[in-house]
Amino acid sequence: MLGGWSIGSIVTATSVVPFSPTVSGNPANTGTYSVAQRPDVVGSPNQGDRTLQRDFNVDAFVRPANFTYGNSGRNVLRGRPQKNWDFEALKTFQIVERMKLQFRFEAFTLTNTPRFGAPGNLLGTAAFGVITGAGTPRNLQFGLKLLW
Repeated sequence: MLGGWSIGSIVTATSVVPFSPTVSGNPANTGTYSVAQRPDVVGSPNQGDRTLQRDFNVDAFVRPANFTYGNSGRNVLRGRPQKNWDFEALKTFQIVERMKLQFRFEAFTLTNTPRFGAPGNLLGTAAFGVITGAGTPRNLQFGLKLLW
């Protein structure tokens, strides 16, 4: 019962993903809403502690004056790194000559480490700087597979 197990694992680690704050509407009056308009930076976006309700310093950004472009650069903010570990263990039991039974255990997000989504990036909304989502939590499953 203790020998003959096969195990497999997938470990994923990603670095931070950059993103840009944006402004709703068209304050620069460019004639198009398809161009992302950025706010003015008036402070350090990285000042203070990161929480789910305030992932970056939201007071560091203000709406630009009408008919001007904001001075914020592209991708000036950074998301959070992501880590994930998926694991499986299986054992095959011989039932008769041409028939086997395989027991499987699979764990997705085994460590249950939260994988937070990106915070809201639209200035002037209630979700600006707030993380409102996360990846799937730990999922454990057992299975039996008949092989013939």
